Amino acid sequence: MATNFIDGIFNYCDYWCGRCAFTRQCRNFAMGEELSENGSKKKHSDEENASFWNTLANAREQLDTISANRFADEFWDDMDEPSEEEMREFMQREDETHRVANAHPLTVMAKHYHIGVAQWLESAKTDIATAAEDIVAQARHETDSTAGTARKEFDEFEDIIEIVTWYHTLLYPKTGRLVHGILEDGPASGRDGEDTLGTAKLLLVSIDRCIAAWKLLLDHLPSQEPHILQFLITLDRFRRTLEKTIPSARTHLRPGFDW
Repeated sequence: MATNFIDGIFNYCDYWCGRCAFTRQCRNFAMGEELSENGSKKKHSDEENASFWNTLANAREQLDTISANRFADEFWDDMDEPSEEEMREFMQREDETHRVANAHPLTVMAKHYHIGVAQWLESAKTDIATAAEDIVAQARHETDSTAGTARKEFDEFEDIIEIVTWYHTLLYPKTGRLVHGILEDGPASGRDGEDTLGTAKLLLVSIDRCIAAWKLLLDHLPSQEPHILQFLITLDRFRRTLEKTIPSARTHLRPGFDW
């Protein structure tokens, strides 16, 4: 078992384990691999599974009996169940938080980008496939002096599309987490809190990678220039707004990734 894990490295990553340089230092990754291996090897019969669930059911019944005899007197009597009015006020606060979060400029931009790229990936399928085929065709005419050039270009093109595809699904939910954190914790704690800073830094790094990918994609897909430029404008506004909202995010150091 590895012992050089970096504490908390998995808290503010992009979940892209296949592209991560720190999997050997990530406890989450190691546990996932171990569970996967055990899951593929460890089999249970129907009888064993039935016994397992019955055992849990029996344990639950025992807990109910204990709680009825002890917990009610020692604990539950001191706790009042929320009234209907309190529950209604709580739900109203939650609804208001969601409404404000959904209307936040960062959330709006992230959602706009997510939907736009999803639609573009569908509409640009033909151009993407044609560009890939052109690169493959170039490989057939390579000379000894240019051998491998087309292959390298094809790998780059494939990587770019993969980056665009991966991050367009990440930015929106991560932005939602960030905005909700700021609204719930308040402006001061939101800006200074570890979770907010870590999430904001992850978003900035992800945006930087998206911008770089789109710029490279311009060379491969000139016919898509109007769409690509629009995505670059959206990402640049997104980045500037995020840096203005949380000025210290850019310099924040995430465990492992930034130090």
